[in-house]
Amino acid sequence: MAAIRVLAEADVPAAVALFARVYPEHRWSSRAACMRYFREMLFGNPWRALDLPSWVAEEDGRLVGLYAVMPRRMRLRGRALRVAVGCQFMVDPDRRRSLIALQLAQACLSGTQDLTLVDGASDQTRRMWSGVGGSVSLLHSLHWTRPLRPARYALSLLAQRALPGAMTRAARPLAAAADWLAARLRPNRFFREATAADPALDARTMLAHLPEMLHDCPLQPDYDPGSLAWLLEQAARKTRHGSLRARAVRSGERLLGWYLYYLERGGAGEVLQVAARSGAFDQVLRRLLADAWRQGAAALRGRLDPRYAQELSERHCWLRCDSTWTLAHSRHADVLAAIAQGDAFISRLDGEWWLRFLGEPGAGAEAALDGGGDAWRTTSTLRSNA
Repeated sequence: MAAIRVLAEADVPAAVALFARVYPEHRWSSRAACMRYFREMLFGNPWRALDLPSWVAEEDGRLVGLYAVMPRRMRLRGRALRVAVGCQFMVDPDRRRSLIALQLAQACLSGTQDLTLVDGASDQTRRMWSGVGGSVSLLHSLHWTRPLRPARYALSLLAQRALPGAMTRAARPLAAAADWLAARLRPNRFFREATAADPALDARTMLAHLPEMLHDCPLQPDYDPGSLAWLLEQAARKTRHGSLRARAVRSGERLLGWYLYYLERGGAGEVLQVAARSGAFDQVLRRLLADAWRQGAAALRGRLDPRYAQELSERHCWLRCDSTWTLAHSRHADVLAAIAQGDAFISRLDGEWWLRFLGEPGAGAEAALDGGGDAWRTTSTLRSNA
C-alpha cells in the first residue's frame, strides 16, 4: 500500500513529472514554467494554511499520486468557514487499479476544513466521492448556454466535429446575414441593450458592494482586498477561453451588479461570475448578453446559479449537464443543506475552474526551455485521472 503524506515544496519536480505521465496531451512551454505555476498556486496563494495541505502518495521513493488542495474562505449566515478546494487529483497510469485514489481522498476529507469542494469532477471521481461520504450538487453541476449569433455558433459546433474548413468558410457570409437578422428579432434585440459600454470592474468595487449583492444568499465567499485582487489577477492570466472582461452594471450612480466572462470572438465565451442586487439579476444578465454580442461572441456559457433559474430560462438560456460535477463534503448538515437547496453562491471564481493547470494556448509550440526538448504537460482539476 502506498504511503500517504503531506505535499512538500521539494516535491514539485516529481509532481511535474507525474503530470507529464498522466496528461500527455497537454503541454507547457517548459518544465520550469510548470513548476513555477505549481509553486505559486499551492505554496504562494494568499489562503495557504499549514493544516489544510495537499497530499501525495509515494511508493518506493516515487511519487505516484497527488491530491492538490487550495484553501479558501466562505461564510454561512455570518459564520466563518474554512474550505478546501480540490484542484488536482491524479494517480500514475500504472497504479490506477490500486487504492491510491481512495487513500488520497480519505486523507483530504479527514482534514480540519468545514467544507471540501470540487467543481469540475469527472464521472469516475463522482462515483468514488459518493463512496466516501461526499455528495453531488446536481443544481451546481448544470451549465447554461445562450447563443448570441446562432448561425455562427452552429458553424463553430460543426467545425469541432471535423467539418471541412472550406465548407465552414463558405457558409460564413450566409451565417453573418442570418445572425444580423436574429439580433433584431425577439427574443434577442441585443442592439437595444448595447447602446453604451459598461464601465470596468475592479476588486475594490466588488469588495465594497458584495454584501448588497449577496445579502439574501446564506452561503457565500469571504473575500478580502489582498486575496480578491490576487484572484482576479490570476483569473485574467487564463487566456485559454479568451480575454477576461469584468464590467460593472449601473443605473445612474446605483450599482446593480457585475459580470466577469472570458471573451472568445466568434466562439463561446465562458462566464466566470455574475452578481446582482435583489431584483436586478435580469437587468445584469441582459447587459452581459448585450456586451458579449457587441464584442463579437457567438454564444455564452456559464454554470447555473439555482436562485436565477427562472431569469435564465426567460432569456432563452438552455441547461444541460456535461458530466463535470460539483462535489461537496462537510461534517456540518447546515452547510450541505445550503448547497443542496441552491442557497449557496458558488461561482466559477470560487472553486478551481479559473486555475490554468492546462497551460495556455500556444504553449506547445514554444521551445522547451528547461526540459532538454521534452514536452511538459499538465491539466486541470479532478478530470477522472484517479
